[in-house]
Amino acid sequence: MEALDPAELRRLVLAAVAPHIDRNILAARVAQEDRERARLRAVIAEADRALPGDGEQR
Repeated sequence: MEALDPAELRRLVLAAVAPHIDRNILAARVAQEDRERARLRAVIAEADRALPGDGEQR
């Protein structure tokens, strides 16, 4: 059995899944995740400012 080219496999999977995706829900979820990531970055930055140390990653 031969393996499919990764680009062809991706195309086939996307074509099979696309009819089942609600683009409005997907867009809302991606936007929510973006907001959550931004908030997490802000929390980390705030903690780095509040904690004593030399700025190294913890």
